[in-house]
Amino acid sequence: MARLFKFIGVLLLLIVLAVVGLFVVAVESYPVVVTSSSEQVDQAESVKTLMKQLKASIRNRTHRQNIYISQAHLNSLVGFAQRAHGKINGQVYIDSQSTRVLASYHLPNNPVGHYLNIDIMLSPGAGIKVDHVKIGPIIIPGDLALGSLIYLANWYTESDIASQFVEQVESVAMTDGQIQLSIKPLDKFLKELNDVKQGVGGGSDEKTRIRTAYYLKQLSLLGVGKRSSPQSLAEYIGPVFSWAKDRSDDETAAKENEAAIMALAIFAGHHRFANLVGDVQPLKSRAVRPNFKPRLKNRTDLNQHFIFSAAIKILSEQGLSLAIGEFKELMDRSDDGSGFSFVDLAADFAGVAFAVSATNPASARSVQNILADSSNEQLFFPVTEDLPEGLSKNEFSQQFFEVDSPEYLRMVGKINQRIAELPIHQSP
Repeated sequence: MARLFKFIGVLLLLIVLAVVGLFVVAVESYPVVVTSSSEQVDQAESVKTLMKQLKASIRNRTHRQNIYISQAHLNSLVGFAQRAHGKINGQVYIDSQSTRVLASYHLPNNPVGHYLNIDIMLSPGAGIKVDHVKIGPIIIPGDLALGSLIYLANWYTESDIASQFVEQVESVAMTDGQIQLSIKPLDKFLKELNDVKQGVGGGSDEKTRIRTAYYLKQLSLLGVGKRSSPQSLAEYIGPVFSWAKDRSDDETAAKENEAAIMALAIFAGHHRFANLVGDVQPLKSRAVRPNFKPRLKNRTDLNQHFIFSAAIKILSEQGLSLAIGEFKELMDRSDDGSGFSFVDLAADFAGVAFAVSATNPASARSVQNILADSSNEQLFFPVTEDLPEGLSKNEFSQQFFEVDSPEYLRMVGKINQRIAELPIHQSP
């Protein structure tokens, strides 16, 4: 038995050394690609055509379909990823023979190297064909790389959903600047995906689930949600943070606030946020919601921007929440969009800042004291009346040129300053 344990220990040590060795070999001193995210997301409105195709594919889930993905679509999404997480750079190139994906990740300071470079080559043909994956100087055969990714995804989700996803793609065709995916009917796959999504989200944090379920039930009983006209989101935030205050001490306040915000997102935003928390609905037959969607500044859309951003902040990195809001506004510059709105962007930023202060242990109790039993929007939402909105791409370019221009950054700085001065963000 002692010899067996010794053998297992040596084997584990060899595996660790092999992984460390591969990492050392793969890390390089230079990036394989350097891009400007502001230039990439300037084509963000093109992604709306891709979103329309995806929505149509869900509506027509019982039929075979073709989905067209352009180089502009993919590079805009890469730019979005860079803005969400600044250490990423990437570029996609599509021609009739192949699709090449280049990415560089800037590593934290270390004695080995500064960049992890990835080079993926896809080929047209039946199904998904990966020619190769290159990590630094290490070349991995495509079949091995794809098979490993499928295995890991299946293992993580405790399902075969990744295998099913790959099998959905009948063929891939390529022309200069565009990929055409021929997709089998999605009906069965989407049902399986929904089951997997609920399973992965539901077991993430049992204490958060129980807390969220409590606040959601209390919200469903709140009289303000039964009124015959839309009410301010502040009318819901006041009671929720009063309940959170009563249930908290200095150690649990941040967690109670986190659950309170998730309950608000499910009740006053969209019931599908519950899929990311678990089984929290008080009624098994339907999702609870107010009679009318709440408002901020008498606008339903600002409530959605605010509470969605707050929930996404809790579920992810702050950078992702901000990038989602910005990217959505850039998409809205298209001819059929509502135009770029700094008002909407302010609501996104305010929602993120709200979640940050409410879930920071140093400020969680202060936020509860300020918001509890109050119906005053000015405690957590900034002045927006003088901010530009409804800007077409041409109007945006004339006034602000591009994201990250001095003009754009001045406007963003103005918004952030107003948010920083709100009462809930003042030091306790």
